[in-house]
Amino acid sequence: MKAWPLLTAALAAVGVGLWWFEGSEALPVVAVAPVAPRALQPVAAASAAPTAAPVAATAVETAAVASLSIAPPAQALRTLTRCYAADSCRLTRGEGMDEHFEVVRLLLEQLDRLATHGSPAEQAAWARELLAFPDGHVQAAALALAARLPPSAETAAAAVSALAKTYDAVLLGKAYPVLRQWQQLGLTSGYDDMFVGLVHTGGWQAAQSVAENVGPFLNAGNVGRFEQVARELQPGARQQALLRTLRDHELQRRGG
Repeated sequence: MKAWPLLTAALAAVGVGLWWFEGSEALPVVAVAPVAPRALQPVAAASAAPTAAPVAATAVETAAVASLSIAPPAQALRTLTRCYAADSCRLTRGEGMDEHFEVVRLLLEQLDRLATHGSPAEQAAWARELLAFPDGHVQAAALALAARLPPSAETAAAAVSALAKTYDAVLLGKAYPVLRQWQQLGLTSGYDDMFVGLVHTGGWQAAQSVAENVGPFLNAGNVGRFEQVARELQPGARQQALLRTLRDHELQRRGG
């Protein structure tokens, strides 16, 4: 008799199960699209890709820069100018102009090495190229190297082209003796246009420097151009300096 309650409960449970199964047939079936695991989705692979290339490129350039002290100077100069142009030297962790100044320091070191160990052709080629580098210290070093080499019209033209764009009066001060040295050898192509352009429309310090120092480059063939510029300049220090230079030239011409 004690088994009857247990049997009754079991039969009730079976009945409920049958009712749930039969009732569920009326429920709609909703299809669910399978979801790809995250590790297999293409988005995950794409997001990881960009980080690898910059790390590799930086590692290559860091290794190249680290080898500068043992590389031939011409090769070292090429490494520096290329990474500087690409803004990828990564020589310092500082901000602002720290990277520029470090590149300049290394370029000057390599120019010194080139002057000792480079061939005359390499020295001339790098002097011409670095005359256009955007730093007055490097330009001055390139000009000094060029002055020690056999004069050439190509090198003089590179110097004139670079100086015509400068705002650096200190660089011009270092250039005048070299330009006079080439002048004595007849390498004066472009001088007049460079000086006229600087004194007429150049930066204030560069224009003032030319107005004060152009005297040795004046001659019967170009003095008229500078007199015309002096008349066109606004009254001020630049005009006064150029007029004074022209008067001194005239006195020397007359033997006074």
